[in-house]
Amino acid sequence: MEKQFNENPTEENYSALMGKYLEKIRQSTSTQDISGLLVNAVQASRKSNHNDQELLFLNNLVKAYPDRSDKRENILRLIELLHKAGKHTTADELSYAFLKAYPGDSMGEELKNKLPKGSTPEDYIAEIGRSIFADTVRGFDEQKAMAYVDACEAYAMVLNNDEKTPDFLYKAAETAHTLKTFEKSFALYDWIIDKYPKSPRAPIALFMKGFIFDATLHDSANAAKFYTEFIAKYPNAEFVKDAKVLMSNLGKSDEEVLKSIREKGGN
Repeated sequence: MEKQFNENPTEENYSALMGKYLEKIRQSTSTQDISGLLVNAVQASRKSNHNDQELLFLNNLVKAYPDRSDKRENILRLIELLHKAGKHTTADELSYAFLKAYPGDSMGEELKNKLPKGSTPEDYIAEIGRSIFADTVRGFDEQKAMAYVDACEAYAMVLNNDEKTPDFLYKAAETAHTLKTFEKSFALYDWIIDKYPKSPRAPIALFMKGFIFDATLHDSANAAKFYTEFIAKYPNAEFVKDAKVLMSNLGKSDEEVLKSIREKGGN
């Protein structure tokens, strides 16, 4: 399919090749290196001027493989694509993070000239966070909240080794939970658990996965799965007692839980 596309890059051949790439990516295991597939998908999308799909594949490449030698070039391309897509806030956060990660880079001045004002990536995220509740009439601004999540992700993609990264990912996960975008919230918690297992945020992230399945999605099976994993993996963590209590009450109605509490209390 790659040979056919390279020799004749029609829309039909492009679609067939993308379908095959996506199939291979979905079939991959968590430990399998699929960076080559993502690179090829990026190149094919760029060749066919499919900016939206190039952005998607490039985003996944940088996120999953932050230590690649072509990271700098990929981030610069992401900034360009995000501006083209009208996602200027995320592009600006990537630019601020790039300036911190690559001080003195030849692209530094050009990026600075396109930024709204002098800032740091941390301050810019804080500014976006404040804007979520800036409108006292409307209250919570969903668009600003989504921009905040994207900005935190952008920070983590560029500054993956920064000590603040797990905290920003956790704040993004909390915001995604508030937005009821639960898949995004789970993905962010997994990012912390998988990439920052020694961070204090890791056990809380695993507990929260169980809690969301329990309290919000009312999925007792998955709640039990993650509570059990949390207790086994972090037996001395702060919320272990809470997890055990919550597990013992899975599937019970409020009345049943209240009755159980009264019986244990001897009332």
